[in-house]
Amino acid sequence: MDVKHMRCLGPCLVHQWNLEEYKDEIIRLWRKVNLLSNFRGINRFRGLARVLADIHENYTCIEGLSEYVYWVQTASELSDESLREAFERTGSICIKKAIEWSGLVNQSMAMISDRKKPPFEGAREALELAKKYADIAIVTSANGVEIRKEWENQSLIQYTDLLASQETGRKAECLKELVEKGYEKKKVLMIGDSPIDLEAAREAGALFYPILAYQERESWEIFPEVLKQFLEGNYERKMQDRCIEEFQGNLSI
Repeated sequence: MDVKHMRCLGPCLVHQWNLEEYKDEIIRLWRKVNLLSNFRGINRFRGLARVLADIHENYTCIEGLSEYVYWVQTASELSDESLREAFERTGSICIKKAIEWSGLVNQSMAMISDRKKPPFEGAREALELAKKYADIAIVTSANGVEIRKEWENQSLIQYTDLLASQETGRKAECLKELVEKGYEKKKVLMIGDSPIDLEAAREAGALFYPILAYQERESWEIFPEVLKQFLEGNYERKMQDRCIEEFQGNLSI
């Protein structure tokens, strides 16, 4: 996740809005909002809205910001296609820049070598183990095409059964739909590294196992025991509360 934010999303924002004068401050701001706060894991367009609002208040005027924020707050789907439709309706300069920013982000991500964005140590083994006992779905707020490509390039897609992305809907909505397809709520385990993931799990009535930011390897090392307790029906009673407390403390929530 860090590579995308620090080499793509943040720098592309600086470039698109001509903020080179404040480059270091803006990159730090992007990291703080999107990686080190309770907004970690939010859709790229929501993250952009929050950072642009801060820039508008503390650095320089962002023309047309209100139209973009209104789209973020009211759109049923936060995707490139929805954003283009909003621009056709409004002609907003900020929405136009957001479209160009998102396209530039996608291009820059495609240029990053797979060697620069490997899965966290232990993640592959965890997926391989879990696949023996469970159906596995990717639920992401990111671009579906990009996520599928990444998982295919890392030979991880073989361990999954379904991909739900920003084009499908909010994480909570996607997870609730999965649960409603016939899975018992207490037999669904959401694995995630953001408060958005925890919120989605709670809204769907699923269990939650957090991956701690900057402690990812340690989190994946524990997963075999988590899976064992989950399969035996003991995870919620024995481990979940403690794991969530550590997760929230790690992000200072």
